[in-house]
Amino acid sequence: MRPGGPSKKYGGRLVLLLLLVGLLPALPGGLEARLQAQTTLDAPAPAHPLQWTTRVDPGVATRVEAVLSRPFMDRVHWGVFLLDPSEGTVLYERNPDLPFVPASNMKVPVTWAALELLDPTHRFRTVLHAAAPPRDGVVQGDLVLRGNGDPSLGEPFHRSADAALEALARRVTEAGVRRVEGALVVDASAWDSPSVPTGWLVGNLPGRPAATGGAFSVGNGVLEVEVTGGTAEGSPARVAWRPLGTSDFVENRVRTVGAGGPAEVEALYLPESRRWVLEGTLPPGARRTLIRSQRDPVRQAAHGLLRALEGEGVAVRDGVRLVWDRDASPTHAVEVARLESPPLMELIRAILEPSQNWMTEQLVRALGELHGEEGSWEEGFGVIARQLEQELGVDSLDVHFRDGSGLAGYNLITPRALTRILAQARTRPWGPEYRAAMATPGNAEGTLTNRLHDLRGQVFAKTGSITHVNTLSGYLETVDGRELIFIVLTNAGNQSASRIRAGIDDVVRAMALYLPSGR
Repeated sequence: MRPGGPSKKYGGRLVLLLLLVGLLPALPGGLEARLQAQTTLDAPAPAHPLQWTTRVDPGVATRVEAVLSRPFMDRVHWGVFLLDPSEGTVLYERNPDLPFVPASNMKVPVTWAALELLDPTHRFRTVLHAAAPPRDGVVQGDLVLRGNGDPSLGEPFHRSADAALEALARRVTEAGVRRVEGALVVDASAWDSPSVPTGWLVGNLPGRPAATGGAFSVGNGVLEVEVTGGTAEGSPARVAWRPLGTSDFVENRVRTVGAGGPAEVEALYLPESRRWVLEGTLPPGARRTLIRSQRDPVRQAAHGLLRALEGEGVAVRDGVRLVWDRDASPTHAVEVARLESPPLMELIRAILEPSQNWMTEQLVRALGELHGEEGSWEEGFGVIARQLEQELGVDSLDVHFRDGSGLAGYNLITPRALTRILAQARTRPWGPEYRAAMATPGNAEGTLTNRLHDLRGQVFAKTGSITHVNTLSGYLETVDGRELIFIVLTNAGNQSASRIRAGIDDVVRAMALYLPSGR
């Protein structure tokens, strides 16, 4: 039996006694049978944070089951878990060991593993090397950047992707460099070359949620394209994009039509030529802004850095060269300049609170490079899965990775496994910061802005939402100030996300009313 598994001793007797004396209300939907199987009067909970005693609370169970049995809610697949970690007591569970598609709750195991393996103070370092120290402002030979997937090269840590590249270029000029007698070499050989994981749908690829990354990538993997109609009918439309890499990355085929004409612009990515093509029409002066995934992130970041160096007055004789093959990786060892990221905990706040996909995927591959064989999704998933098994005893059948952000509909995790992660995180020195990094009701920066306002200050949670999946997990303070860990995973409801979220929120409200026996 799993640690914390149910004990049947005295359970049925307690339920029968409560029913006889009238203390337990009528129980919906087979709840009485579940309580008879789960309720226990065992001795005080063990001290280990991952060894739990199941002692279903009748009040919580009645309130939660009342929500789950409502019309429409009773058609949803629910995975629910509620733990009092200070007592080591499971207060409620529904399908605790069944795997569910978690959506963005997949960010919880990724960020937890990163903190465990890298430490909250870890900083990514984007370093430029040369074969020898610069002399009289000149680098003899190539200036080499070894990509390590720094997720901070853009907002919110820099004003923009271009600003991040400019900051890196300034580090070069601050080192006294004015000329490179070779190429700007971006060495991406420690990472694999795919820019998206295999679990994403083709329809996801153009948009912001599927922003693409790599060993050297900037701007959260997003391309911002601004198209403006020309001065008169027949004149060419104007186009600008950020970050600006190669000059032909966006081809403009948008025509200016007469005033009152259609304003329709479509962006198509052509992988064979690595460029975006804009088609459509705009009236004079009309403006459209398109947000798209970069799709060729490493090449564009490399050319963007070249532009930034030239903007700072650094001449690079041989332009840009990319290295994808480890056998061709340069061995230059003299550091010329570096740009450091904020501490990892700040990066994780920027992931969890707004549910940032691109940064999460960068983190997965970075873990693969630092603790596996290469910066790839498969290596990163292996690193995280091993950490879950070794540290938390999470079985391989309890979790299945197809991406880190939760955009893929093929990820799986059980409510119990998620609970174990959050329970162990709570015991770490960085636990309070991790909790604070999650979304909170009413916070304009997070994903709970418009939810659970009546529990403001009591809920710290990770949201999740993709088609037919809505989830919420995290930490909950009850009416008497007790901290609980809660998991609510819903799949296959075939209803509007707003209706399912309302049901989830009512489950959390039902949990928040928990009071220990005798209080």
